[in-house]
Amino acid sequence: MILPAVVAWLLMASEAQAHDVVAGVGGFSGGLLHPLLVQTHVLALIALGLALGQKKLWPRADLILFAAGLLAGIMLIVAAFAVTTDRAVLAVAAAAGIAVAIGWPLPLVVSGPLATMAGVAIAFDSVPQDISMQTTFLALLGTAVSATVAVGVLAEGTRRLARDWQRIGVRIFGAWIAAAGIMVLALRLAA
Repeated sequence: MILPAVVAWLLMASEAQAHDVVAGVGGFSGGLLHPLLVQTHVLALIALGLALGQKKLWPRADLILFAAGLLAGIMLIVAAFAVTTDRAVLAVAAAAGIAVAIGWPLPLVVSGPLATMAGVAIAFDSVPQDISMQTTFLALLGTAVSATVAVGVLAEGTRRLARDWQRIGVRIFGAWIAAAGIMVLALRLAA
């Protein structure tokens, strides 16, 4: 029942482009809202948070690598080397969802690059419509802050789920995210 709703929600997403998520809200506050309101970003943030939360110890290194990926993406965008695309965000969501569905805590050698790629992909896909150096930087800085907090909160919340039925529920949710991400990615690549 939830999987079709998630797929329908993702299919409503438009092609990635420079944009303001909430009309008239730009700059830092617009950036704070961006990763929490764009479907592909929400999917990737949830999947990454769940994947990192499956580790027994607090995934500080992964969260730092995620934030570093966001900052690297911001620097590349500011330097005008980046092209926005939500396909990379969907690929990260699918990969993290698969990791959650498998249920094995990922070693840093796998989760670190995944977290870094997620950060770079979300930063690339978060360029605001108003392309000025200051506005772009503030919006992307807001995106980095809210995305990092969201992943950290989800990872910590997932880490605290200790009962078997809770862990199974997390794995099922990860499988749904992976399936939704793969289906939408396949549709986007076919178009």
